[in-house]
Amino acid sequence: MRKTFKKFWLKSENEEAVENSIPQEQASPVDKAMNNLIKMKEAVKLLKASAPTVRKYARLGYYKEYRFGEKLVFYNKEEILNFILNRLRTAEDS
Repeated sequence: MRKTFKKFWLKSENEEAVENSIPQEQASPVDKAMNNLIKMKEAVKLLKASAPTVRKYARLGYYKEYRFGEKLVFYNKEEILNFILNRLRTAEDS
C-alpha cells in the first residue's frame, strides 16, 4: 500500500473555495501578504528567465526572496512586477 504525503503549501479545492469567499476587507494583513506570494515556477514565467537567474536577481536585491525550509521558495508578485516595469523604463531611457 502506498502512503500519500500532504504538502502543506498545496491547497485543496475546498480550502481555496473558502479562502476566496472571504471578503478582502476582512482579510488580515498576513492573509493579504500570503496571497501575494508566488512560487519559483510562476516567477520564472513572469520574468521569462531561468531559475538561477531569478535567484541571482533576488540575491542582488532587486526583489525579496521568502524561504520556508530548505527548498520551498516564494517571491512577492508585486515586487517582481515592479522590477519588470523599472527594467523596461530604464531600457526606454537609454
